[in-house]
Amino acid sequence: MQYLSFYRVSKKAKMWPALALFTVAILAYADAAVNVPECPANGCDCKATTSRKKLTVDCTRIRPDVDEEQLSHQLDSMLSADHFVENLTSLIITNTPLTRVPASVCKLLNLTSLNLDHNKITELPDNCFTKLTKLVTLSAANNAITGLQDGLFDGLQSLVNLVLLSNHISFIGLRLFSNSSDLTSLRLINLDSNRLMSLEPWWYYRCTLGNETSPVKISLSRNSISNFSNELHFQYRCGMKPPYGELILSKNRIRHIMDLFSGWNIDLDSLNTTLSCLSNIRGKRRYMTFDFGGKTYICDCTDFPFYEFASKFPENSILRDVRCGAGKFKSDLGEGFHATSIPIRKFTCEFRDRCPANCRCVYRPANMTVHVHCNSTNMSSLPQDLPPLPKSHVTYKLDFSNNKLLRHLEHRPYFANTSILDLSNCSLTEINIEVLKDVSRFSMVSFRGNMIESFPRQADTVNISATLRIGDNPWRCSCDNSWMIGWLQSLFHQISDPGDIICASPSRVYGRNVLKSSKDDFCVDPVERILTIILSPISALAAVIILLAATGIVIYKLRVKFYKKWKFHPFDRDECVGEDKDYDVFLCCSSLDDDPHGLRLLEEMESNGYRVYYHERDFLPGQRITDNMARGIERSKRIVCLLTNNFVTR
Repeated sequence: MQYLSFYRVSKKAKMWPALALFTVAILAYADAAVNVPECPANGCDCKATTSRKKLTVDCTRIRPDVDEEQLSHQLDSMLSADHFVENLTSLIITNTPLTRVPASVCKLLNLTSLNLDHNKITELPDNCFTKLTKLVTLSAANNAITGLQDGLFDGLQSLVNLVLLSNHISFIGLRLFSNSSDLTSLRLINLDSNRLMSLEPWWYYRCTLGNETSPVKISLSRNSISNFSNELHFQYRCGMKPPYGELILSKNRIRHIMDLFSGWNIDLDSLNTTLSCLSNIRGKRRYMTFDFGGKTYICDCTDFPFYEFASKFPENSILRDVRCGAGKFKSDLGEGFHATSIPIRKFTCEFRDRCPANCRCVYRPANMTVHVHCNSTNMSSLPQDLPPLPKSHVTYKLDFSNNKLLRHLEHRPYFANTSILDLSNCSLTEINIEVLKDVSRFSMVSFRGNMIESFPRQADTVNISATLRIGDNPWRCSCDNSWMIGWLQSLFHQISDPGDIICASPSRVYGRNVLKSSKDDFCVDPVERILTIILSPISALAAVIILLAATGIVIYKLRVKFYKKWKFHPFDRDECVGEDKDYDVFLCCSSLDDDPHGLRLLEEMESNGYRVYYHERDFLPGQRITDNMARGIERSKRIVCLLTNNFVTR
């Protein structure tokens, strides 16, 4: 009996799967798709399940001469049947010439899925979808809808998916998506391939409704968005409700990422902190992501904070697929470089507003300077005004060199925010005490190659911290200027060209180095000096001669050590004294060694006050390379060649 009982149980257990499959088959057959007799007889196919819960109307084969009004009326007649009104939960109407949604659709109160793809609908009706409160999915892709007005989807708290891609949508009602108490279940908004040109920050209010397990995806790819308006008066600060989701803005016409942040009033006082808050980073996971990928970025100084951030935190994806679409950052094939592949020092902006005539004003945020290039512009006085500094810590780097009409130097308000001033090879005759006080706190100032004979007597009272270049001037070494010897010697370590500070007058001291002179050299007449020497005892004279000779020999033998330790070479002479050279050195290297070796040498030389002729910057476009090289050789005092394999093979 126990065996029989076990057999009966086992036999019954084996029958359950078969019974379940049979039941499913019966239900599937009972709810199989059947043709609908009320279907418009114009080439449309209408298939519904026997339960009348699902209906598909496909008019792929519709005749071209079918009247839209007639078709709409036929659809209304079919959909108004009681069995559809009471039972229909899923409706697909596709490939029709309809330009508006049939009115009968708005009465199907049990719909959970409505698909209106591939029609010719130009607008969505008011007071229609708001009645379909059970709607979970609404799709109207590949139509001709021009806009989304406020109130379209009010009250659709069950709506999860909204797909409106490939339409002509050019505007979105301000309150359509910005009310966080409405559309609380919405997790997908697809507006790809439309005609949006501006965007309000409603995405934030949508994404704050997401959570860790149910993020919100908003896709706005392939529009024409370039403007980021803020009629919602949005102002994001860390500590606000965190968003969960993904905002896709790829392949739009965005020119600067900064446009988003400034347009939407997002706090950037601390970029790292703001991006961490906005990205909702918790531990190692990021719950809010942004896709700004595109090929229309200008890649100048405007987005420098983001380029700098990306260089410091390469694991952050904010610049993913961001390419430069304008300017110099393009390959030979015209393809824009990835922004992350460009050294951040190359991101600059050219300022035209208030830039002096014939000058070039360039903001270099990596150096925190605004470079004002006014060399060789025939100016006769310094400009009264310059472009305003973009940030408080930025300073001016002023190049007014090679202006032979510039004879007088006057105070300018922008001196207070200047770090480098180059006035070499002009025609300045004097530096007044007011200007000397202005430039004393610069990091570098060059008066080299002017017509300056002396400094004002009060100069030794000025606390000078700047590096000075004052060589190649016609210094007047008279007795009343003898005070300059001690003053210049006290500044020896701040003078970058001490060997070029040479006396030009009076004739008795012509060619003498001022820093190596004494007061007697400036004040004692040579005739009197000769008489003193003659009247001296012969032994003393011999001793002096021997001492001088011995000193000279010692100095000559130890000249290399002197030069290494004190940068002092008593036998050094500038072979170009009296020659009007525009540059101190011609730095010659292969273009393949430009970055980093050539640029590093260039920055090192120029940071020490040397004027460098460099091919990447100073070669004239349109001329042969040999002509440019000849020009560099003629206009430079020296030539420095960077000998590498690249240099030799080329």
